[in-house]
Amino acid sequence: MTVTWEETGWEQMAPGVGRCRLPVWDCTAGLVVGSEGVLLVDAGSAPAEGARLRTEARTLTGRRVTHLALTHPHFDHILGAPAFPDAEVFGAVG
Repeated sequence: MTVTWEETGWEQMAPGVGRCRLPVWDCTAGLVVGSEGVLLVDAGSAPAEGARLRTEARTLTGRRVTHLALTHPHFDHILGAPAFPDAEVFGAVG
């Protein structure tokens, strides 16, 4: 069964690229699906939100998130990061 981006609450921006507005805070997560990996941009504001993003990413891609990019160190972008213990993490300084 194929699940569409929209069925999981994501907006597809281009083939293999989508974004999701996160509830409560003015924050957006991004997902980029490549042939060799899956990149999530920002992890949400809480461990539970990160877990939800992890589940949605796996539902959309059939694979685990391999890379996590944290755009800046505000809580609403980073506190979901523990949900991705096996991902390679990239973060901005400051």
